[in-house]
Amino acid sequence: MAGGSYAPPAAGYYQTQPSAYNVNMYPDYAGHPTAPIGSYPVQGGGIPGFTAPPAVQQYTHLHQQHYQQHQQPSQQAPPPVQLPDSIKVANLSHSMNNMGMYLMQMEMMKEVGLIDSDDEEMSLHRHQKKGKQTKDQEPEKLPTPPNEEEQKRKAEQVAKKKEEVTRQLRENEDIKQRMKELFVTGLLQCCEVSGTMEPTQGTVTPYTKYDPKDPVTKWQETNREINVTGDNWDPEYDCEYLNAAMNRLGTDEDAIIHIVATRCNSQRQKMKEKFKTMYGRDLVETIQGELSGNFRESVMACFLKPAYYDAWAMKEAIYGPGTDERTLIEILMTRTNSQIKEMTACYGDVASPSRKASNTKLEKDIKDDTSGDFKRLLVSACQGNRNPISKEQLVSAVEEIMVNNQPTGQFRINHQKLVDMTKCKLGAKRLFEAGEKRWGTDEEEFNLIFSTRNYYELRAIWDEYVKISQRDILNSIDRETSGHFKKALRAIVMNIRCRPMFFAERLKEAMKGLGTADSDLIRIIISRSEIDMVQIKACFLELTKQTLWRWLKDDCSGDYKKLLQAIVGTD
Repeated sequence: MAGGSYAPPAAGYYQTQPSAYNVNMYPDYAGHPTAPIGSYPVQGGGIPGFTAPPAVQQYTHLHQQHYQQHQQPSQQAPPPVQLPDSIKVANLSHSMNNMGMYLMQMEMMKEVGLIDSDDEEMSLHRHQKKGKQTKDQEPEKLPTPPNEEEQKRKAEQVAKKKEEVTRQLRENEDIKQRMKELFVTGLLQCCEVSGTMEPTQGTVTPYTKYDPKDPVTKWQETNREINVTGDNWDPEYDCEYLNAAMNRLGTDEDAIIHIVATRCNSQRQKMKEKFKTMYGRDLVETIQGELSGNFRESVMACFLKPAYYDAWAMKEAIYGPGTDERTLIEILMTRTNSQIKEMTACYGDVASPSRKASNTKLEKDIKDDTSGDFKRLLVSACQGNRNPISKEQLVSAVEEIMVNNQPTGQFRINHQKLVDMTKCKLGAKRLFEAGEKRWGTDEEEFNLIFSTRNYYELRAIWDEYVKISQRDILNSIDRETSGHFKKALRAIVMNIRCRPMFFAERLKEAMKGLGTADSDLIRIIISRSEIDMVQIKACFLELTKQTLWRWLKDDCSGDYKKLLQAIVGTD
């Protein structure tokens, strides 16, 4: 890999084991961003720290209406009042969360047998399945919509299905209880992957069955005279295809791009094991010898387990020329407890492959390479010990959605029950007294609260902080802190408020201006491709008014560009 050589992990590391990085190990209902047609809306207040005040929008509308009624005909109406960026981000995050919750309920209904697993009429999920773009081409046009009579017939069928599903959800207590259990399980799994209970979706998902248009299917038919169309995914088929791509005169880069971009990380790990069994060679080392530059780094990153890749990136940030504080901040301030513990467990094998290192190797390296308040904040983060949300807390916070005082059999989270508001108010008071209220800043108090409180506690604390200080927490961080400590605190706030927007901004920074921060670009796209890349793309479009696919087209080139575009997909 660029910036350092590839070092295989310790023996047995790639044995199958649960990973907090792998969203694809969870059931489908654990995280999708699209909504079923006609599903009940998520009612009630938004997530603490995110709800945009309706009064702002109402005031804007009334002010414009009043002004235009009383102005002279020759006068031009003033431009509409612009909402603050923080409220725009809050609205976008809340909208994405609602969309995710909608489809989560849909997948739960499939799980309990209320609807068929392939019932596309009840879901908008089909519109999210974008084709992988491996060529420099524009998105295909949408198919011609059905005629009016066909649309009416389908609408009537959907209405009947919805009516029957709604009746069973409302009246069948067994189904209702099972739905709640699935809802709680899905939310806990979302927490393991992203730290919040906002369902997210990656652009790379497990490849399940061979499609007739898949190049592996065509290769098997041509060279082995077998038809694998409709067969379950088999690593042996993919390994034969890859081996042929690398054994011909000149490497078939398109074949490598296709396999890497359409198979998830856990499938790539199985391919590595199968390839060595079949050919007696290491797949990663073989590919590494065939490629070069940023394209090679991207492919190598895809074949590393996520925890190992994070550990490698941390090692490069510390051991490289100078310290890359931005990478240290990005990784340690955005990973969950479980992910950090996975990363620290393998960091010793990455940083010291020739000798056994302890699980505190990362902490020691951080202490040796950083200093001051920034060092203490990083050391706190690498413990992976932020306050968890227990299953008992979540069960008590999950409530049935009521429509016209009637039960629906679907559920929502009462976020007020997830936190102790008395403690949150005290936390806000402590932050105020540690900063704005005193001469100088008590950085230790900021470190304590920002490093120990869970995401929902911090959102509530920051809400209360505004009431006490009449300042947003980011404004106070800018006023009271400096240097890398300030940047790390800001990253925590931005990540907890809306992680996809945080990464969208990092992607923009990596590509704007002269030159491209290629390692940053590769790391973000690869590490988020199976977790929340769909939401990151939505935020990127909101931020730049262009798609991420378009920016990659203009900023990258060659096979490197093709691979990244294939991973993120078109919008």
